[in-house]
Amino acid sequence: MAVKPGVICRRAPGWPRGAAASLLLAGLLALCGCEEKSKAAKGEDAVPVTVAAVQIADVPREVQAFGVVEASSTVDVRAQVQGLITKVHFHEGDFVKRGDLLFSVDTRPYSASLAAAQAELIRNQAVAEQAAVEAERATRLRQEGVASDQEVSRAEADARSSAANVKVGQAQIRSASINVGFGRITSPLDGRTGSLLVHAGNIVKATDAEPLVVIRSLSPVFVRFSVPQDHVPEIREQLAKSALVARITPRGDNAKSIEAPVTFLDNTVDVATGTVTLKATYPNREQLLWPGASVDVALVLGVDAGATVVPEAALSRSQAGALVYVIGPDARAEPRPVEVLRTTANQALIRSGLKAGEEVVTDGQLRLRKGTKVSRKPSAKVAASADASSKRPEGL
Repeated sequence: MAVKPGVICRRAPGWPRGAAASLLLAGLLALCGCEEKSKAAKGEDAVPVTVAAVQIADVPREVQAFGVVEASSTVDVRAQVQGLITKVHFHEGDFVKRGDLLFSVDTRPYSASLAAAQAELIRNQAVAEQAAVEAERATRLRQEGVASDQEVSRAEADARSSAANVKVGQAQIRSASINVGFGRITSPLDGRTGSLLVHAGNIVKATDAEPLVVIRSLSPVFVRFSVPQDHVPEIREQLAKSALVARITPRGDNAKSIEAPVTFLDNTVDVATGTVTLKATYPNREQLLWPGASVDVALVLGVDAGATVVPEAALSRSQAGALVYVIGPDARAEPRPVEVLRTTANQALIRSGLKAGEEVVTDGQLRLRKGTKVSRKPSAKVAASADASSKRPEGL
């Protein structure tokens, strides 16, 4: 006969009073035994959680930002004289050095002007020499009383005019020579050429709206980025002490981070965004960075040495503030309030509340209470590695 909780057992007619009491006592003992077994079974069900050890590490103080790569020098190559492009001496995308010939412009009209200026100079020089002789003779004749002062003044004026014509001719020759030289369009810097915008056979002039080609210097390059204005005092302080370093990570798979010194701090804060612009200079000899590319930038403002560090996922929030679940020696969880110094993308720096070597729960906190028994389960990374090993063919 089963005894249900809350049911009063009454002695059946004809039953001995002692038998009824024994039956009731046996039922109550059975019920208590079931409850104790249920509680024991419930206590033995450990909650699986992922844990991590509290560590002591040197953690950089960083400001995250988005950056854009800029060429250190950008030059629009343009024609400086009007003429026909007779030849292009490079291909689009070529790397060129300073002084390399890029375009040849037909200079025959300017060569003809140069020859005419040279001939005119010779004539002017001859006239100037004759005028100088006439002026000298007029001066001598005046000393002898033969020539008047007026004749001497006229002769000296002619000599000065002829000398001036010689200087004009010399200037015309220099101008014509420059125009002839402009027929050779050379690279003004070491860099990589862009799209070829004008091909051989086109007429170009100095007033054209579009350049012939754009050349950008890829070594070094600048990385421009902006940070909130709240960091300006610390940035200025760091720049005054030593070099401020930016860690730059290009976009894409397998991208490697590189470091470059900050070489520019803008002299004003952008009112619209509340940020200030900085630039880092990277040598880029291996051409890892490309002008116009977007990059991730971490501005390193310093290092918190010997910081107490836990994964950021270990933090939970309560009305009293931040807390973590610490696993005790008896494999039971204990909620513990902590004071957080700061957080990074995946770490939390703890000012007080934890000691190195303690274990904290990083996944599974929602099922925990004080004293909850836990079982440690491998992290996702370890589990993935184990799963990959189990699927590996034998013999490998």
